[in-house]
Amino acid sequence: MVVLLVATMFILFVIADAVLERRQRRAMAHETATRHAKLREQAPSFVAGYELPEELHYHKGHTWVHWVAPDEAYVGVDDFGRRLIGQDAQVKAPHRGSWVHQGENAVKLNRGGETVDLVSPLTGEIVGINPELHGRSEALHDDAYGKGWLYKIKAADLHTQIRNLFSGSLARCWMEDSRDRFQRQLMLATGNVIQDGGTPVDDIAAHLSPAQWHELAEEFFSVSSSPKNQ
Repeated sequence: MVVLLVATMFILFVIADAVLERRQRRAMAHETATRHAKLREQAPSFVAGYELPEELHYHKGHTWVHWVAPDEAYVGVDDFGRRLIGQDAQVKAPHRGSWVHQGENAVKLNRGGETVDLVSPLTGEIVGINPELHGRSEALHDDAYGKGWLYKIKAADLHTQIRNLFSGSLARCWMEDSRDRFQRQLMLATGNVIQDGGTPVDDIAAHLSPAQWHELAEEFFSVSSSPKNQ
Protein backbone atom coordinates (compact mmCIF):
# COMPACT_ATOMS: atom_id res chain seq x y z
CA MET A 1 0.00 0.00 0.00
CA VAL A 2 2.81 2.38 0.90
CA VAL A 3 4.62 1.55 -2.35
CA LEU A 4 1.45 2.27 -4.36
CA LEU A 5 0.96 5.59 -2.56
CA VAL A 6 4.57 6.63 -3.23
CA ALA A 7 4.25 5.63 -6.89
CA THR A 8 1.01 7.59 -7.21
CA MET A 9 2.55 10.67 -5.61
CA PHE A 10 5.57 10.41 -7.91
CA ILE A 11 3.33 10.23 -10.99
CA LEU A 12 1.32 13.24 -9.79
CA PHE A 13 4.52 15.23 -9.25
CA VAL A 14 5.73 14.34 -12.75
CA ILE A 15 2.41 15.39 -14.28
CA ALA A 16 2.33 18.64 -12.31
CA ASP A 17 5.91 19.39 -13.31
CA ALA A 18 5.12 18.75 -16.98
CA VAL A 19 2.06 21.01 -16.83
CA LEU A 20 4.07 23.76 -15.14
CA GLU A 21 6.84 23.46 -17.75
CA ARG A 22 4.33 23.76 -20.60
CA ARG A 23 2.82 26.85 -19.00
CA GLN A 24 6.26 28.39 -18.56
CA ARG A 25 7.11 27.67 -22.19
CA ARG A 26 3.86 29.27 -23.37
CA ALA A 27 4.47 32.30 -21.16
CA MET A 28 8.02 32.68 -22.46
CA ALA A 29 6.87 32.28 -26.06
CA HIS A 30 4.25 34.97 -25.53
CA GLU A 31 6.79 37.25 -23.88
CA THR A 32 9.33 36.93 -26.70
CA ALA A 33 6.63 37.37 -29.35
CA THR A 34 5.44 40.52 -27.59
CA ARG A 35 8.98 41.82 -27.39
CA HIS A 36 9.48 41.29 -31.11
CA ALA A 37 6.13 42.91 -31.93
CA LYS A 38 7.24 46.07 -30.08
CA LEU A 39 10.07 46.43 -32.59
CA ARG A 40 7.59 47.99 -35.04
CA GLU A 41 6.70 50.66 -32.48
CA GLN A 42 10.13 52.23 -32.93
CA ALA A 43 10.58 55.19 -35.26
CA PRO A 44 11.93 53.87 -38.58
CA SER A 45 15.60 54.43 -39.36
CA PHE A 46 16.81 54.54 -42.97
CA VAL A 47 20.24 54.06 -44.51
CA ALA A 48 20.92 54.46 -48.25
CA GLY A 49 17.15 54.48 -48.83
CA TYR A 50 16.52 51.23 -46.96
CA GLU A 51 14.93 50.78 -43.54
CA LEU A 52 17.53 49.51 -41.07
CA PRO A 53 16.33 49.25 -37.43
CA GLU A 54 19.24 50.10 -35.14
CA GLU A 55 18.44 47.47 -32.49
CA LEU A 56 18.87 44.54 -34.90
CA HIS A 57 21.99 42.68 -36.01
CA TYR A 58 22.56 41.86 -39.67
CA HIS A 59 24.25 39.14 -41.69
CA LYS A 60 25.92 39.88 -45.02
CA GLY A 61 23.30 37.70 -46.72
CA HIS A 62 20.66 40.33 -45.79
CA THR A 63 19.06 38.45 -42.92
CA TRP A 64 18.55 40.07 -39.53
CA VAL A 65 18.57 38.85 -35.92
CA HIS A 66 16.38 40.16 -33.09
CA TRP A 67 17.71 38.85 -29.78
CA VAL A 68 14.65 38.46 -27.52
CA ALA A 69 15.79 35.96 -24.82
CA PRO A 70 19.12 34.69 -23.43
CA ASP A 71 19.22 31.89 -26.00
CA GLU A 72 16.47 32.75 -28.48
CA ALA A 73 16.16 35.14 -31.40
CA TYR A 74 13.92 35.89 -34.36
CA VAL A 75 15.40 35.78 -37.87
CA GLY A 76 14.10 37.63 -40.92
CA VAL A 77 15.04 39.43 -44.12
CA ASP A 78 16.06 43.10 -44.19
CA ASP A 79 14.43 45.83 -46.27
CA PHE A 80 16.95 45.45 -49.09
CA GLY A 81 16.31 41.70 -49.17
CA ARG A 82 12.53 41.89 -49.12
CA ARG A 83 12.56 44.31 -52.10
CA LEU A 84 14.80 41.97 -54.10
CA ILE A 85 12.75 38.88 -53.15
CA GLY A 86 9.53 40.55 -54.30
CA GLN A 87 5.90 39.77 -53.58
CA ASP A 88 5.36 36.58 -55.57
CA ALA A 89 8.27 34.34 -54.54
CA GLN A 90 7.87 30.95 -52.86
CA VAL A 91 9.55 30.64 -49.47
CA LYS A 92 10.60 27.33 -47.94
CA ALA A 93 11.77 27.75 -44.36
CA PRO A 94 13.61 25.02 -42.41
CA HIS A 95 11.49 22.60 -40.39
CA ARG A 96 10.90 23.06 -36.68
CA GLY A 97 13.45 21.00 -34.79
CA SER A 98 16.03 21.14 -37.57
CA TRP A 99 19.54 22.52 -37.03
CA VAL A 100 21.03 25.36 -39.05
CA HIS A 101 24.53 26.82 -39.09
CA GLN A 102 25.66 30.42 -39.23
CA GLY A 103 26.57 31.35 -42.80
CA GLU A 104 25.07 28.21 -44.35
CA ASN A 105 21.90 27.77 -46.45
CA ALA A 106 18.69 27.74 -44.43
CA VAL A 107 15.77 29.14 -46.49
CA LYS A 108 14.98 28.44 -50.15
CA LEU A 109 13.47 31.08 -52.40
CA ASN A 110 11.88 30.25 -55.75
CA ARG A 111 10.68 32.72 -58.33
CA GLY A 112 9.82 31.93 -61.92
CA GLY A 113 11.45 28.51 -61.65
CA GLU A 114 14.73 30.00 -60.37
CA THR A 115 15.93 29.04 -56.88
CA VAL A 116 18.35 30.75 -54.50
CA ASP A 117 19.13 30.27 -50.81
CA LEU A 118 19.14 32.58 -47.82
CA VAL A 119 21.81 31.74 -45.27
CA SER A 120 21.23 31.57 -41.53
CA PRO A 121 22.77 34.37 -39.47
CA LEU A 122 23.00 32.04 -36.44
CA THR A 123 23.77 28.44 -35.51
CA GLY A 124 21.09 26.65 -33.54
CA GLU A 125 17.82 24.73 -33.44
CA ILE A 126 14.71 26.01 -35.22
CA VAL A 127 12.03 26.32 -32.54
CA GLY A 128 9.40 28.24 -34.49
CA ILE A 129 8.29 28.94 -38.06
CA ASN A 130 6.25 32.01 -38.98
CA PRO A 131 2.69 30.78 -39.63
CA GLU A 132 1.97 33.96 -41.63
CA LEU A 133 4.29 32.94 -44.47
CA HIS A 134 2.29 30.00 -45.86
CA GLY A 135 5.16 29.34 -48.25
CA ARG A 136 4.73 32.74 -49.93
CA SER A 137 6.59 36.04 -49.64
CA GLU A 138 3.67 38.46 -49.26
CA ALA A 139 3.93 38.79 -45.46
CA LEU A 140 7.70 39.04 -45.70
CA HIS A 141 7.43 41.77 -48.31
CA ASP A 142 4.70 43.73 -46.51
CA ASP A 143 6.33 43.77 -43.05
CA ALA A 144 9.87 42.37 -43.17
CA TYR A 145 10.76 43.45 -39.62
CA GLY A 146 7.46 42.51 -38.03
CA LYS A 147 4.89 39.94 -39.13
CA GLY A 148 7.14 38.81 -41.97
CA TRP A 149 9.83 37.18 -39.79
CA LEU A 150 11.10 33.81 -41.05
CA TYR A 151 11.86 31.62 -38.05
CA LYS A 152 12.74 31.61 -34.38
CA ILE A 153 15.99 29.98 -33.32
CA LYS A 154 17.39 28.61 -30.06
CA ALA A 155 21.13 29.21 -30.17
CA ALA A 156 23.88 28.51 -27.66
CA ASP A 157 26.32 31.33 -26.83
CA LEU A 158 24.30 33.97 -28.64
CA HIS A 159 26.54 36.70 -27.32
CA THR A 160 29.52 35.27 -29.21
CA GLN A 161 27.55 34.59 -32.38
CA ILE A 162 26.17 38.12 -32.45
CA ARG A 163 29.73 39.43 -32.65
CA ASN A 164 29.97 37.97 -36.16
CA LEU A 165 27.12 40.20 -37.36
CA PHE A 166 26.84 43.83 -38.40
CA SER A 167 25.35 46.49 -36.11
CA GLY A 168 25.61 50.22 -35.48
CA SER A 169 27.93 52.20 -37.76
CA LEU A 170 29.26 48.99 -39.29
CA ALA A 171 25.75 48.01 -40.38
CA ARG A 172 25.17 51.45 -41.88
CA CYS A 173 28.41 51.31 -43.89
CA TRP A 174 27.57 47.78 -45.05
CA MET A 175 24.11 48.84 -46.27
CA GLU A 176 25.54 51.80 -48.16
CA ASP A 177 28.04 49.46 -49.79
CA SER A 178 25.22 47.02 -50.64
CA ARG A 179 23.28 49.82 -52.32
CA ASP A 180 26.29 50.87 -54.40
CA ARG A 181 27.18 47.30 -55.39
CA PHE A 182 23.57 46.53 -56.25
CA GLN A 183 23.26 49.53 -58.55
CA ARG A 184 26.39 48.46 -60.40
CA GLN A 185 25.25 44.83 -60.67
CA LEU A 186 21.77 45.92 -61.74
CA MET A 187 23.19 48.04 -64.53
CA LEU A 188 25.30 45.11 -65.74
CA ALA A 189 22.33 42.72 -65.60
CA THR A 190 19.64 44.94 -67.15
CA GLY A 191 21.38 47.84 -68.80
CA ASN A 192 19.64 50.39 -66.59
CA VAL A 193 19.18 51.35 -62.95
CA ILE A 194 15.67 50.78 -61.58
CA GLN A 195 15.39 53.83 -59.36
CA ASP A 196 12.89 56.64 -58.94
CA GLY A 197 14.47 59.85 -57.76
CA GLY A 198 17.11 57.91 -55.85
CA THR A 199 14.55 55.91 -53.85
CA PRO A 200 14.80 52.10 -54.14
CA VAL A 201 11.86 50.48 -55.93
CA ASP A 202 9.54 48.65 -53.52
CA ASP A 203 9.38 45.44 -55.57
CA ILE A 204 12.62 45.18 -57.54
CA ALA A 205 11.90 41.58 -58.50
CA ALA A 206 8.84 42.62 -60.52
CA HIS A 207 11.14 44.51 -62.92
CA LEU A 208 13.48 41.56 -63.52
CA SER A 209 13.30 38.45 -65.64
CA PRO A 210 13.66 35.18 -63.72
CA ALA A 211 17.24 34.83 -64.96
CA GLN A 212 18.13 38.39 -63.95
CA TRP A 213 16.50 37.89 -60.56
CA HIS A 214 18.47 34.70 -60.00
CA GLU A 215 21.75 36.37 -60.88
CA LEU A 216 21.22 39.29 -58.51
CA ALA A 217 19.66 37.25 -55.69
CA GLU A 218 22.52 34.75 -55.89
CA GLU A 219 25.01 37.61 -55.65
CA PHE A 220 23.48 39.21 -52.55
CA PHE A 221 21.84 36.31 -50.68
CA SER A 222 23.93 33.19 -51.20
CA VAL A 223 27.01 34.21 -49.24
CA SER A 224 28.89 32.02 -46.77
CA SER A 225 30.95 32.36 -43.57
CA SER A 226 30.71 35.16 -41.02
CA PRO A 227 30.18 38.65 -42.49
CA LYS A 228 33.09 40.33 -40.76
CA ASN A 229 35.50 37.94 -42.43
CA GLN A 230 34.39 38.81 -45.96
